[in-house]
Amino acid sequence: MQDSKKRMMVLVLAAALAVCVITGCSKESDNVLEEIRMQTDEQVQTDEDADLEEPQLSEEDSDIRKDVSRGNEKSEGKICVFVCGEVAAPGVYELASDSRIYQAIEAAGGLSESAAEDYVNQAELMTDGQRIYIPSAGEVQTNGLGTLDSGGNDAGGQSASDGRVNLNTAGKEELMTLTGIGEKKAEAIIQYRDVSGGFGSIEELMQVEGIKEGTFEKIKEDIVI
Repeated sequence: MQDSKKRMMVLVLAAALAVCVITGCSKESDNVLEEIRMQTDEQVQTDEDADLEEPQLSEEDSDIRKDVSRGNEKSEGKICVFVCGEVAAPGVYELASDSRIYQAIEAAGGLSESAAEDYVNQAELMTDGQRIYIPSAGEVQTNGLGTLDSGGNDAGGQSASDGRVNLNTAGKEELMTLTGIGEKKAEAIIQYRDVSGGFGSIEELMQVEGIKEGTFEKIKEDIVI
């Protein structure tokens, strides 16, 4: 666009010069030439300044930028935690980064009547992505579960008191001690219980992807819920 304007000005300049030469008006031709040169320089400078100007945002684009900015501000200082087990509404909840476990339980509708209230340290600060599992009082009594430490692990041991592996509380490394359970299957077990809120029976283990009846038969005497 700018090159086209320059060519047009050059053509006008040449035409004016030709007219002046033909008519013999040398003095006037000098004046005309100087005026055209000045106009050409001004036009080129104007075009260059226009190219350097920052494009103006439409009102819609401006609103989009504001919304993105607000979204970034809103996401700051937040964490997401998964609350499951004996709570009214298991699920993932977004809370302030300085929230404590009791606040996550409140967000999930509170503890059920059968929940083991003392199993979790409800005054503990949480971290992003943390899973908070609340067992029932009967589960704690039957399986000999202790209270949770600050890392979300069973301070009394994640296995039952008789050495069996608890499907609802064992970590990946402990699950991998079971016959036929490698890293991928252990991760699948944890993912299943996170989504479902825990195993209701040891037979439910066969609902986990990759774990068939043959694997279950090998380990059914070594697991508990």
